[in-house]
Amino acid sequence: MAKMEHQLMLIASLRAFTGEIPAAYASQKEFFITSLQNMAEHLYNLQKETLKETCESFDVQLGKGKITEKEIAKLKDALDKLISDKDFRMVCAGMTGSKELIKKRLSALRPVSLTGEARKAGAGAADAERRIMETYARLRFQPLAEQMNAAPNDRVIDEALMKARAEVAEYCCLYHVPLNEDDTLTPFSLSCVDAAIAACYRLLSNLHKALGTGIAER
Repeated sequence: MAKMEHQLMLIASLRAFTGEIPAAYASQKEFFITSLQNMAEHLYNLQKETLKETCESFDVQLGKGKITEKEIAKLKDALDKLISDKDFRMVCAGMTGSKELIKKRLSALRPVSLTGEARKAGAGAADAERRIMETYARLRFQPLAEQMNAAPNDRVIDEALMKARAEVAEYCCLYHVPLNEDDTLTPFSLSCVDAAIAACYRLLSNLHKALGTGIAER
């Protein structure tokens, strides 16, 4: 599937998540979980395609001859929000090496996924955990988690998750994440969406602890 198709599907699923709940869903909880799973899939596919396109574009320039500082700066700017801090430092350090070394390091890159880290049973990478918790705080999820933990019944949970979706909508507006199919999701926008989805999974994890169920996987 082409990059644009992945982008359209992600934007559509994000817009649906931040809008009114469709009548087909029995509860906010069901809609919240199903929507997160859909968004996580579309996001990761788009991240992979964006990283592939970025590296292939630079590889073409590399094959033409000497790379300018401007082209290197452009690559670093594009990769900054797409890969882990560790991989980013590795790529930057490799820019002084041979073309073969640069190509090898670029081909080994994988997109960073805060959402993937948030869905792990144990603690994830330190830099990913920091970014997830920063977004969790920005979305004001802690008070919602406390409400659900204090009274984990259907009414309280649905109210909290509805509020959480509203917070994500406000977050997208604050960071200018486009929700229109005609717009383009930049690497920065992708990182914002990734962080928001990861924070939502962390909220579900806290709810799972209160209920003692595998809610995040239902």
